[in-house]
Amino acid sequence: MMVFSAAGAAILLAAAFVSDIRTMRIPNRINFAALAAGLLFHTMESVWREWSGAAHDPRPWLAAMQAAGQGLLTAGAGAGAGFAMMLLLYRMGAVGGGDVKLFTALGSWIGVQETFDCAVYAILAAGAYGLLCLVIGRRRAVRWKLLRELETAGGEAASPGEGRYAGIRKCRFPFMIAVIPGAIAAWLW
Repeated sequence: MMVFSAAGAAILLAAAFVSDIRTMRIPNRINFAALAAGLLFHTMESVWREWSGAAHDPRPWLAAMQAAGQGLLTAGAGAGAGFAMMLLLYRMGAVGGGDVKLFTALGSWIGVQETFDCAVYAILAAGAYGLLCLVIGRRRAVRWKLLRELETAGGEAASPGEGRYAGIRKCRFPFMIAVIPGAIAAWLW
């Protein structure tokens, strides 16, 4: 059953990667559908394991309900761990809201420890990517489309003398560029 859990996480990451690269957004429909599917999968997987292993149980429905609760608790703990870790980064301004919801959904598929590992490796990969962009220079990174300049509310690129970030041009990159290597590293090690 671990293969199905990994496959669900891989499908989520692939969909989020494509969306984040194209639009710098991860839609709620992807995240919420993946969260619901992860919770349902682990609930049903626990029930299936209980029914297939308890052939002579006098109260099979009670055992199945307990197993369903345990599966839901396991998936919920993973989702909660993903949410808590990324919420902290969101509050610091390091990631967007879609990334918080992504790790919540991812946690429902892979569990607490794997979610933590994936987040740590993704943060390290983001640091390495940022360092690469610093080494090659902001202008070159923007020209090569490794970074995107932050846009103001009016839809124009931030220019000197405008608003809160007067004289500062902010650049960012899709966090999924770091999440994919982070997830691969977490699954390999």
